[in-house]
Amino acid sequence: MAKLTCRWTKEDYEIFDLVHDLKAEEGDDVTFYSYLRIEKDATPAQLTKAYRKRSLELHPDKNPGVPGIQQKFARLGVITGILRDGERRDRYNFFLKNGVPKWKGFGYAYTRWRPGMGFVICFLVLFTALMHYVVMRMNYARDSKKVEYFTEAALRQARGANRKVRVPFYEGSNQSLELVVEDGWVYLPHDDGSLHPLSELATPPSLLRTWPCNVARSLIYKVTGGPKEEVVVEDIRVPAEDVEVSDEVPSGPGTSSVDTSNAGRLRSRAAELRAQRTGKASASPDSTPGASESETSNTDGGSRKKAGGKAAAARKRKMNKK
Repeated sequence: MAKLTCRWTKEDYEIFDLVHDLKAEEGDDVTFYSYLRIEKDATPAQLTKAYRKRSLELHPDKNPGVPGIQQKFARLGVITGILRDGERRDRYNFFLKNGVPKWKGFGYAYTRWRPGMGFVICFLVLFTALMHYVVMRMNYARDSKKVEYFTEAALRQARGANRKVRVPFYEGSNQSLELVVEDGWVYLPHDDGSLHPLSELATPPSLLRTWPCNVARSLIYKVTGGPKEEVVVEDIRVPAEDVEVSDEVPSGPGTSSVDTSNAGRLRSRAAELRAQRTGKASASPDSTPGASESETSNTDGGSRKKAGGKAAAARKRKMNKK
């Protein structure tokens, strides 16, 4: 009997199903024996006689159109088979005397309930997310204790002054952590000289940081291109004389006072100006103002000649057309 109560077999699960279905349709007081209308100590001959009589009552041909009659007739045959088998009959008598266990194991619950694949996946996701949250909460409690220890030790060493202190990792440890105390706050210094508040090292737990939310967030960023980042326009400096000022005021949505599309043109213009300044600075000092003036006059004269030649050619073409 002890073996029966420790481990359920396939035959036990079959008895559990029959007892459950029989009570659901016939009532809580109905047993296998009362369903066949025999006594508990009935002989195999009495059992066979009762089965024949009961099968005539529940036969589908005798009850056309009755809902569920097929299931009742099939259940009658299974119950009779259990009571005819001595070992399975003893098992049923044991459960009849001691009661059917309320918890019959995960295997029976799964076969009885048979949840769908979607429910199983959702359950596993929620369960693992809850476990992840529990782990984050445990880590937060541990980190909070560490932050509290380092903060109290640093303030105690600083004694109200703003200075650097070294706090051992634990009492009696040879290794220590360098901290900075300023205005009653404790900071963790970085190699680049920046300071990070020590109190922010303990991250509080949040359901939004569990793995399902992280996966969903990463998928959204992958589809949308990620979170929007600020675009910093390079500061381009050009001489004041090269900046064209327009009297027209731009209108319409999305207009800006800085035209970033001309960044390349401004860069090239600035490079040209720098090259011109470099050329002027490297010019020969032997050049005299007189020479410069003569060159300028020659240049102006040449331009006038070219301009005059073009005008004369234009007049000739007009005369030919006439």
